[in-house]
Amino acid sequence: MPTTLKKFTVILDPEDRGGYSVYCPVLPGCVSQGDDRGSALENIREAITLVLETLEQDDVVAARVLDAIEGKNLSPIETPDLVADEIREVLKARHEDGLPPTIETAQVEVSIPVSA
Repeated sequence: MPTTLKKFTVILDPEDRGGYSVYCPVLPGCVSQGDDRGSALENIREAITLVLETLEQDDVVAARVLDAIEGKNLSPIETPDLVADEIREVLKARHEDGLPPTIETAQVEVSIPVSA
């Protein structure tokens, strides 16, 4: 099956004891972590791939994810507002935890199957 590369913006949230939590704003609930930046990015790439494979194979799960996206007034398409809203939530949580407002964004590329 042919594939295409798609870029996803992710948010790296440094943990206070080392390592990172990492979030993919366009896929609610798609979260991972890693002991360092590189492993966190590799882990979220794998998590995104697994979510996309599950959505492709299971219509019920796909419908639930789309309902969750729509319920949050989110679009399944990455937009600046979508990413900004997730950044705002991460920064708010850091503030509430007494942590500095230091996060990072990055893009990861994931190979996605394309219907022929």
